[in-house]
Amino acid sequence: MAAAPKKRAFAEDVKGRGEDGEGQEEDSEDEMYSGSEESDGSDMDVAQEVQVDFEARAACDSDFHGIKRLLGQLFLKSHVNLSELTDIILSQNYIGCVIKQGEIPEDSDSDDGEEEIFGFITVVNITDRKDKPCLQALKDLVVERCKECAPKNTYEELTNILENDRHRVGFLMCERFINLPPQLALPMYESLNKDLQQAQIMEMQYAFDYILLISKTYTEVRTEGGKKGKKSSQPQEQREEVLFSNAEEEFFHQEAHTSFSYPVIEESDSGFSGKWKFGDSATKPFRTVMLVPNSKMVEIKKKMEEYLSV
Repeated sequence: MAAAPKKRAFAEDVKGRGEDGEGQEEDSEDEMYSGSEESDGSDMDVAQEVQVDFEARAACDSDFHGIKRLLGQLFLKSHVNLSELTDIILSQNYIGCVIKQGEIPEDSDSDDGEEEIFGFITVVNITDRKDKPCLQALKDLVVERCKECAPKNTYEELTNILENDRHRVGFLMCERFINLPPQLALPMYESLNKDLQQAQIMEMQYAFDYILLISKTYTEVRTEGGKKGKKSSQPQEQREEVLFSNAEEEFFHQEAHTSFSYPVIEESDSGFSGKWKFGDSATKPFRTVMLVPNSKMVEIKKKMEEYLSV
């Protein structure tokens, strides 16, 4: 495959974030992957913003491991073959992009010449590619979890769409390092939209009725009311709030035709999967599956532009 051309350049302020959700200094790219940092117990929290130039490029063969690693934070220990899925993404590198650092410092720790992948975005036609084992495994995963965790009417709605070839479904993937700001998502989606429009002009199979999205979410249990320490007649109330790891994906949830969540705490073993604590509130990692009518993408894009533009 020929070297991937640069598609778009943009800059973001990247703020390090530790497991407690507060800004903390990032010392290396490896810590960005781990999602956790060691603390010396100091009372002073240090937040550091670093201006980084990112470039959106077409994916190339050397991006295989970076894309697969990002897919791993979404699928965890599921039986979806991530190597095969990564190969499919690379085979259609004219749809979407990967995000890389614009200029690599000369003192970079990388000794193999491979550029780090900070994120990627693409959409795969799972209706026309239903013969691919990894995509069939993806559909099986979604259907099985829906049957286990969702109401009967949700299960019926979802299976009616996924198992009926009259409904053209695209599987949307937008993954990035956990501490990258949501503002980065806007140019990524703009780049994807341009690629899809060009593909449709060329009469390629990228016109969809529905978009399937699996979002990394977690529930945060907050305790409200009452008094700490002493017995009180005022009862404490617990309120559960659903939060999205990729903040912009809440806009998809608001416009979804149907959706459900399933727990992944048994599969989670890293900060990427959402095992964090914020103050006195514990969190539980989930995956939220959404089927969004493609006609709603215009409204979702407007919300992104309103809330994520800088």
